[in-house]
Amino acid sequence: MFGTLRMNRSAMLTSLVVLSLSIAALTSTAAPMAGETGVAAAASPGIAAIEKAAKANKYLFIFFYTGQDSQTAAMNGVFQAAMAKMTDRADSLAIYAADPAEKAIIDKFAIRGAPMPLVLAIAPTGAPTKAFPKQFDEEQLQKAFVTPCTAKCMKAIMDRHTILLCVQSGKTQFNEEAMQGVKAFKDDPQYTKGTEIVMLNPTDKAEQPFLKALQVDSRTTSAVTLLVMPPGAPVARFAGAVTKEQIEAAVKAAASGCGPNCSCHH
Repeated sequence: MFGTLRMNRSAMLTSLVVLSLSIAALTSTAAPMAGETGVAAAASPGIAAIEKAAKANKYLFIFFYTGQDSQTAAMNGVFQAAMAKMTDRADSLAIYAADPAEKAIIDKFAIRGAPMPLVLAIAPTGAPTKAFPKQFDEEQLQKAFVTPCTAKCMKAIMDRHTILLCVQSGKTQFNEEAMQGVKAFKDDPQYTKGTEIVMLNPTDKAEQPFLKALQVDSRTTSAVTLLVMPPGAPVARFAGAVTKEQIEAAVKAAASGCGPNCSCHH
């Protein structure tokens, strides 16, 4: 029988980026850049661009701005130069942050009051992976890409869902025994809507940075199940077989540690 092991919180938190942009109201009255009409439309072009990029399995980098000062112009130059080198992996878009037509995307990512200019990198899952306010360089923008599994987990956390991250491959033991407990937990009506199962193959070379952050050995011979709860905190790690009861006990233990007004595990 395998017990529950506590994880190093900093390991997961370095890989699941939680954006905390200010929600203060915009005060700038700067005019749009060339090419930006500032005219309200039926749907946000920014939201449409996110959907288009996702369908192409690309990232979307958005350059938000409120003025045409020298800092904005300089960073726009950096942005354009970087994007020209990423066309195979990413689409790009400039958005005037006071444009009424873009209210949906401004509200979605709580852009109001954020330092400008601001670049937001959004993965194909729809989750923001990095935010670059005021000043940045091409190298920083290149580092906005995360592993596919990381992006899935970031989207789940953005949606305030609990994650059951299943590290398994054709070479690991106890895969079926672990999945039985995971699926039983997910199938419980009180957990099903707020729980996501994410599969992670430890032999996938693309996922090695994420495995390292999770402190999971890519050569593991046994299935590993990680329980992650909003706002991205690792709660428990199960090696080998796991039951619904063990997962539920870990969830309740984590919830009991919150204050009386906490809603992070609801």
